[in-house]
Amino acid sequence: MVSSNPRYPSRPPGAPGTGWVFALAFVVILVPGIVVDALLAWVGVPIGPAALLGLLAVFVGLGFFPTVLRRLGWVPARKRRS
Repeated sequence: MVSSNPRYPSRPPGAPGTGWVFALAFVVILVPGIVVDALLAWVGVPIGPAALLGLLAVFVGLGFFPTVLRRLGWVPARKRRS
């Protein structure tokens, strides 16, 4: 719903809500880390190195998350200095 209360910023109809942003964060950040950890454990890599590589995948996902939000149009692009 679009908010008509001036105290709260309104979002355009059809724009994603807060729940969608958290769901996207779960998919982009957490799922790859869990998949990497599970695959490496399945291959036979000890739990320590597998967990560290899974954590590395989470950090890479954290780095890409703002880019994903911008490309989806959920966050406005940064203004470039001229």
